[in-house]
Amino acid sequence: MRIFFNYAHVDLSAVEDIAAFLSDQQHEIVSQTTLLPTQDWAAKLTEQIASADVMIYALTPDALAAEWCQWNLAQAIQQGKPVIPALMRECSSVPDVLASFQYVDFADGLSVEDKAALTQALANLPAYVVNAAQAVPAPVSPGGIPAQAVGSVDISRANSPRRTLLPNILNLLPPPFEWLDIPAGEVTLKDASQDGGSHGGKFRLARFAIGRYAVTNAQYRVFIEDPKGYSAERWWDFSEAAKGWRTNNPTAPSVSPDEAKPVIGISWFEAVAFCRWLNVRVRPGLAMANRDMPSRRQPIETIPTVALPTEQQWQHAIENDKERMDLSGGVLEWCMTGWGSDNVVLGGNVERVVRVGSLEHDDITRLSHRDLAKPDTRNHEFGFRLVCYLPTA
Repeated sequence: MRIFFNYAHVDLSAVEDIAAFLSDQQHEIVSQTTLLPTQDWAAKLTEQIASADVMIYALTPDALAAEWCQWNLAQAIQQGKPVIPALMRECSSVPDVLASFQYVDFADGLSVEDKAALTQALANLPAYVVNAAQAVPAPVSPGGIPAQAVGSVDISRANSPRRTLLPNILNLLPPPFEWLDIPAGEVTLKDASQDGGSHGGKFRLARFAIGRYAVTNAQYRVFIEDPKGYSAERWWDFSEAAKGWRTNNPTAPSVSPDEAKPVIGISWFEAVAFCRWLNVRVRPGLAMANRDMPSRRQPIETIPTVALPTEQQWQHAIENDKERMDLSGGVLEWCMTGWGSDNVVLGGNVERVVRVGSLEHDDITRLSHRDLAKPDTRNHEFGFRLVCYLPTA
């Protein structure tokens, strides 16, 4: 059976648990294809719903408020698809058109009884078909971003022995953004000592997540325009060099109006300040999501941290997921790592590593070329992407 999930992105982790169970039962999940920013989202979602045998509506306050979830429901009803309501949180309600249906209650997690109830519902699909004549409030042109464009259902994450709720960057910044899960492993940096770099060698890395896309002009502009963002001193106090640079450069960088292109001309100091601001801004949303998922609640000391990638992380990500890492922006990307030392201490006015995040260069160059720049450099080729350091304990 082919199943389409209708959900809010904040509930993705819980949805993936259900999807993993259904996949084990030989069902096919059609919500695993990520919608791209350049695609016609309505057309693609219509295709996915049409290809499905049933929709499972993951009911939460976020999903009920999301215009794309409302639109998806209307599409399913219009196409005559069965819709199984799945209650994901105790505070959720059921849309009027589904109120007469027996919902599956996942508010306390995915128990044996819940699995049996879902299996029974899937065996009785005619009971979940809504009369197409019933009115369903849904916007003609939905606002916001469909969850499938933020990050699709990934069953492998649900089957992972260690799961971490990642910060939902799109609660704060405009698209595109998606976390790529990079597994633990080993990476080898080539010897750059002849150029003043480190001797390289082999490094063992823990699992982490990296942004599929480089930070865009529209995203960096949010930082600049936030009254408590770029102009606030707190984001620049990570070193005397950064504070000095900010004092001598009081004007924010000129950001291109080309919203979806990677932001360029950003110094390393400015990239770090953005990460520090973003890390604080997304934590309230992360804490809220944890509160609503008691079975996955994380101690405060284990909350993921958003920052620049180390050089080792950047290369490991390219080696593991180069097909999905978007390098079309053609930029050189800042890393946290200091040139010649392999350390990631924020202090000092030391040169920092930049790596080739561009399709204009071949694979060998991207995988092996190590370069450097002064942290105060505002080069028109320099941009950056985010990494999420995940708990290790």
